[in-house]
Amino acid sequence: MSRPTIDPDSLMGYLASRGWQRQGTWRGAEVWSATGARLLIPPQRIYPDDDELLHEAVVKLAALEERSEEDVRLDITEPLVDTLDIRTLPATPSGTIPLLSGAKAVDSIVEILDTSARTFEEGARLIFSGRRSSGVQEFLSQVRLGVSKPGSYIFTARIPVATSSHHQASLFDDEEPAPLGRQVLETLERALRAAHTACDRVIRGTATFDVIEDYVEDGLSADFCEALSGLAGQGTDRPFDVSFGWARGLAAPSSETIRFSATMASVLGQAAKQLRELARVGHATITGMIEDLHDDGVGSPRIKIRGELQTSADTVTRAVWVVVDNVTYGQAGDLHYRRLPVQVSGDLVMTGTRLELRPDSEGLRTP
Repeated sequence: MSRPTIDPDSLMGYLASRGWQRQGTWRGAEVWSATGARLLIPPQRIYPDDDELLHEAVVKLAALEERSEEDVRLDITEPLVDTLDIRTLPATPSGTIPLLSGAKAVDSIVEILDTSARTFEEGARLIFSGRRSSGVQEFLSQVRLGVSKPGSYIFTARIPVATSSHHQASLFDDEEPAPLGRQVLETLERALRAAHTACDRVIRGTATFDVIEDYVEDGLSADFCEALSGLAGQGTDRPFDVSFGWARGLAAPSSETIRFSATMASVLGQAAKQLRELARVGHATITGMIEDLHDDGVGSPRIKIRGELQTSADTVTRAVWVVVDNVTYGQAGDLHYRRLPVQVSGDLVMTGTRLELRPDSEGLRTP
């Protein structure tokens, strides 16, 4: 198979983006150096050996960066592509993955990107419903999945961030918004960091599975958590890492690899499962302590009760927002001040960003 043609300007742009410095010329070729290494780059593809010089530069870069030549070539020839690297750690030899875990991981990558795109397009949601829009579908159709890299089993998704014309326009317009692909990936990164923080809180015992609701505005949802847990293998029992490679054709945000333990993956899966089950139960009773009161003058007041939530199917420990009238809100303030337990029954309703309980005729009571 013939290798892609490398354009000298693209290669030099790649080198400059990674800290290489131009150090003059030698026999008509430009000399680039970094950390003791040197490369000769022909300014144009004119002479028969120019392609060979460019190829040798790619080979040396791949060795220095400890990456495959194919990956380096793609990054050079596609300056407007972000990458999402997901390193899974199956209990199999490096470069292999169990078939079912591999299939689950690919499905999870699709869902993670889909949910991030829907979050960007529709806004934050605790649970997404309905079909994806044509815009999200078009975005997903442009994403490409690369071959696995050395180092256990690494999936790479390549996300085009803009067309060349969009990029050229953005060079002259400070108000030009970041292209769709970049904004979706930035939405994804925020959600990943929120998921990591939420899992850490649950593991340390400072939060329960309702912690997802604390980070909805950061992009967390039952859909996202469920998909993310799928990267931990068929048994949801393997750690995984997520990292980003930002297109050099656009300003790159700073980011670090985000590492999820097998325990974190389990927390994500259980939290998503509990939320989906509660969204279907209908009637429920919460018994516990008032944790928070909220009345911003927009809509009905509500109080947050943390305790035992009993449904027809199960009893779980978590917090639930309860919608109340003004009189009950005043009573709740007094009960909160006196630190008395309360109980309320009603229907669980999933709003856009939270799970709410709408009380029945009995209202708020002390058990």
